[in-house]
Amino acid sequence: MASRREELAAPIVVITFASPPLLARFAAELDLGLPILADRDRALYAALGFGSGSVARVWLDPRVWARYARLLARGHRMRRMQEDTLQLGGDAVVDADGRLAWIYRSRGPDDRPAIEALRRAVAS
Repeated sequence: MASRREELAAPIVVITFASPPLLARFAAELDLGLPILADRDRALYAALGFGSGSVARVWLDPRVWARYARLLARGHRMRRMQEDTLQLGGDAVVDADGRLAWIYRSRGPDDRPAIEALRRAVAS
C-alpha cells in the first residue's frame, strides 16, 4: 500500500460515513497510516455526486462476489453489515487552491479508478 501511495506523490485522506466506533475499528485493523475523516451526514458524498447502487449491482453482480472470494482467500473475514451497503463512493483530487480538479464516481462496490488515472489527475 505504501508504495502505491508514494506513486501519487500527494497527500491522501480517507473520508467515510462510518460511525465513530466502526471508524476506529476500521482504522486499527487496516493500519493505513492515513488520516480518516467521518462524513456522518454524507454532505460531502452528496456534494461530489456519490450516489447509491442498486441491490442488483451491489449484491448480485458476479464481480462483487469474485472480489469477496479473493478477499476470503487472502484470510479476510466476512462481517455482519452495519452501515449502508448501497452507498457508493469514489475518488477525488482537490488542487492546492481547494478546488475539485478531478473526480471518479464508483459505479459499484468493486469499481475503483486505475492508479495511473489518479497519478495523471494529481500531476495535472
